[in-house]
Amino acid sequence: MRIYAVICVIVAFAMVIAPTAAMGKEERGNETVTQTVSENQAKPDTIAVLAAASGKVEEVEMREYLIGVTAAEISPLSHEEAIKAQAVAAYTYALYTKNKNRKSEDDSLRGADITDSSSTHQAYHSRERRRERFGENFDEYEKKISAAVDEVLGIYMTYDGEPMLAVYHGISNGKTQSAKGLWGSEIPYLQSVSSPGDELSPDYSDTVIYTVEQFEECMGELGAEPEGDAEDWLGKLEENSDGYVKTLEICGKKYTGDKVRRTFGLKSASFTVEYNESGFKFRTLGYGHGVGMSQYAADYMARQGSTWQEILEHYYTGIEFAKM
Repeated sequence: MRIYAVICVIVAFAMVIAPTAAMGKEERGNETVTQTVSENQAKPDTIAVLAAASGKVEEVEMREYLIGVTAAEISPLSHEEAIKAQAVAAYTYALYTKNKNRKSEDDSLRGADITDSSSTHQAYHSRERRRERFGENFDEYEKKISAAVDEVLGIYMTYDGEPMLAVYHGISNGKTQSAKGLWGSEIPYLQSVSSPGDELSPDYSDTVIYTVEQFEECMGELGAEPEGDAEDWLGKLEENSDGYVKTLEICGKKYTGDKVRRTFGLKSASFTVEYNESGFKFRTLGYGHGVGMSQYAADYMARQGSTWQEILEHYYTGIEFAKM
């Protein structure tokens, strides 16, 4: 059990961020060539990616993009079938986001289709960043991930004939939560399902303790005003049917579990909280928002013999596969 205090953070679950410039690149072999990208003019086999750190928009060949996303989003030590499932989910999510942003009148992405930030869309690591991250294992991991991506390249999931919102997360609490449980709106293919193996993860549970002062600071971010003694600040905690917090009452006001998760920097919205002499103790189960495919359980299922298709069909209800 790890007990520590953290500084409260708000990580907005928004679909856009504010970029500053519009430049791009396309992959030619192993070399990168920089070029200008203007207002959603990326080629059909490329995707315009907004780099959150620099504010630049880079046009990336789709194969390179999928290798970079897969490397960033799932461990290279995962089973090959889990890596394939991740690649298909990442491609599906990219197509969905690309289509959504091109139909939108919101120009805050400045011509980009997607960002490289996991807190906004999905992470993407360039070849240079992968080399730096993997170090001496780069050649081995790059070969493994590239081979998995190549086996499923162009394959994506559809619902009613359209690319779907293929969200995913690190670890569930033992079952995923539905889209309705998180966002309040029903999405037919994002239903709660069992998530075998998640309880076996060494990161399945976590404990965080906030001092009264730290908790009060985060309350300010929520807009809650402390009243009376600290032991009276917490009210009713209501869970949804999937075991994730629906609402938590703080000083008489109700906040969604996801809002509390993001404000207090919790690993999951599947949590309990109590007050004692040390402060406010949160205990969480899982990692991430809990909707869609669990990456840890995908690896577990693959090691039990499931194919990438079976993994995806388990986590996304009523979907079909198509190839670009």
